[in-house]
Amino acid sequence: MHQKDIERFAFLFLCGKRDRAILAGKEKMTFSDLNRLIYLLDYLGLDAYSLEIWSEYGGQFKDQLEQLKEIYDETAGIVSWDPAEEDERQEQWIREFLRQVPDRNSRKLLEKLLG
Repeated sequence: MHQKDIERFAFLFLCGKRDRAILAGKEKMTFSDLNRLIYLLDYLGLDAYSLEIWSEYGGQFKDQLEQLKEIYDETAGIVSWDPAEEDERQEQWIREFLRQVPDRNSRKLLEKLLG
């Protein structure tokens, strides 16, 4: 079994129903979903699966990524970015992820490891 397969199995065991449905192709992946899932996978250290998800879905958001780059380039130095807001959003993603871990014992163990 490859590392990405082990990581996929672990993540799918831990994640909630909606994320499983997205990753199984039963629900449409949004740009926001991709951003959140990549962050969570990286946070959990599941780098091989993160790369697989990025490779599989990143291309469909090429236009949005290019638009973000253009906005960034046009507003550099004009618009301020608050890293505290980004940190809060990412902390919220982690809290939501932990709440959705289906197995209670796994959830408690993961909360200890990440908390």
